[in-house]
Amino acid sequence: MSTCPAAEDNVPRAETQTGPTAGSVLSAVARQVAAGAHACAVRSADERVTYGELWERAGRVAAVVSPAARGSGELRVAIGLAPGADWVGCLLGIWRAGAAAVPVNLDHPSARLRLLAGSADLLVHSGGAIPSWWPEGIPAVNFPAAEAGHLPGPRAEYASPVGGRTACILHTSGSTGAPKPVVLPHSGLAHRITAFAALYQITAEDRIAQVAAASVDVVLWETLLALTIGGTLYVPHGRQRVPGIGLVRWLAAEQVTVATLTPTMLAALPEVTLPELRLLVVGGEALDPARFAYWIGRHQVANAYGPTEATIATHVAPHITADGQPAPLGRPVPGVEDFLLDEHDQPVPDGQPGHLHLAGVGLADGYAGLPDRTAHAFPTLTIGGRAVRVYRTGDRVWRRPDGQLVYAGRIDRQLNLGGVRLEPEEVEAAALALDGVTAAAVLAEPAEGRDVLALHAAVPGGRVTEAALRAHLADLLPSTAVPARIHLHLSLPLTGYGKPDVQAIAALAFPGAGPAAEPDEAAPAAADGPPVELPDMVRVWWRQATGAEPATATTDFFSCGGDSLACVELLHRINETFGLEIPLAHFTAQPTPAFLARALASTAREPS
Repeated sequence: MSTCPAAEDNVPRAETQTGPTAGSVLSAVARQVAAGAHACAVRSADERVTYGELWERAGRVAAVVSPAARGSGELRVAIGLAPGADWVGCLLGIWRAGAAAVPVNLDHPSARLRLLAGSADLLVHSGGAIPSWWPEGIPAVNFPAAEAGHLPGPRAEYASPVGGRTACILHTSGSTGAPKPVVLPHSGLAHRITAFAALYQITAEDRIAQVAAASVDVVLWETLLALTIGGTLYVPHGRQRVPGIGLVRWLAAEQVTVATLTPTMLAALPEVTLPELRLLVVGGEALDPARFAYWIGRHQVANAYGPTEATIATHVAPHITADGQPAPLGRPVPGVEDFLLDEHDQPVPDGQPGHLHLAGVGLADGYAGLPDRTAHAFPTLTIGGRAVRVYRTGDRVWRRPDGQLVYAGRIDRQLNLGGVRLEPEEVEAAALALDGVTAAAVLAEPAEGRDVLALHAAVPGGRVTEAALRAHLADLLPSTAVPARIHLHLSLPLTGYGKPDVQAIAALAFPGAGPAAEPDEAAPAAADGPPVELPDMVRVWWRQATGAEPATATTDFFSCGGDSLACVELLHRINETFGLEIPLAHFTAQPTPAFLARALASTAREPS
């Protein structure tokens, strides 16, 4: 366990355990506090927070939340804080009060945050004023900043939840058009952290990066893996969190030893030397070993698989090699069972693809307030003569002779782009909420060697423009769910049930993928705009991000091939080079060379 660089923190530490062995992860954190309160728990550019200070912050949150939790059953508390020590302290404080945490991503649009707020009974926020997206009539408290010298320390009675079973409620994309609130119990979370700490041989000397968004389950793996083992959690801020040169510089400067990234994030990193990085955990989407031979040849790269509904990850391939074969999903971690079943819920032979069902420790309790969805996704089946509660993943996999699973696609329409699970129906429902859109279909389309999200929308009479539809979606959906491509049609081909025919639309989008389609009478395209002056390097970055030149002042970044991740990288490069602070939301609303030219004209700084 490292120490924060302050003289008063140089206190000898007692021996610590190697991971949580019983109870909740909170019990394990409490043991680390008792063993060495002066050791560094969370570190960022502007903060060095010890275990004792972190526990004190948690105590201040618990003191506020506990009165609200008494007599109310299981209180659900939304964490309306940015990543950092306060966020971690709030999470621990909620658990100390016996409540359940509802993490949210503050970068999401207000409309989506208002929707997620329906899963919570209380908000802990910062900044004084209650956020505008928080519903009226539901309590909200500012992050406690008062002195807390008399608050209780990590005694046994505060080391585990008072009465709550639920650790977190996390939201995943929903096929009904609204996010699904996944209820994760403490028991599964404690099991996963214990298993991962042992599998990856995490020690108190590790420097663990926290780069995942606050609303995804990986943030729990990053945070708790560090704190339950007595290590230090390193939290980047601002541009350091953007996949690219900013993140890789931060990883090098902080000498991070363990980092977790999606393949899309890893692909955005320049191939540089990171001698201290001993373990790179990759997950969230399919991993192509050939694409990442540089990293695989220099670091231990592990491939982790698992849906949120089964708590972070259920399978791990600890050592990926660039041998020309598909990267396996690995074997189940101890305590997890997997079953490959056919359409009749009967086991399939090894080597044959089947629908992956998961069982054992770590399954979610279901979806909060959605009993029918829960019953469908978490049935109890008779397998091998015994009743087993399972989670239907929707993933098709096959088992190799060595027991490792290999991904073989989906049995439904769910997409996974950039490490984000996405139900097309959620985007389609958002599009249909705009007056003038009569039908919508979402699918993945190939672009520059990768897949991007595409929306096909029927707008009879051309009454809706692409810009208006994109702005509408950006107000309702997280940036990762806003399509990179939007195709407007006067009508869409329909199935016999009156639903958009996705296969026919795919054939329309990609000639050769199916029967030839008649030319589409799309809404009129915008006329070419005037040329625009951009620095040569910005034009190169635009072309790298979209695959096309910024031909005119009104060329749309997304229409010519850009997506949300490429957008973030482009803005990062421009801000870093020219000393600007162009907000992502501003460029998303005006994704044109003209907007960038105006922003660049506002600074006299020469490129660095």
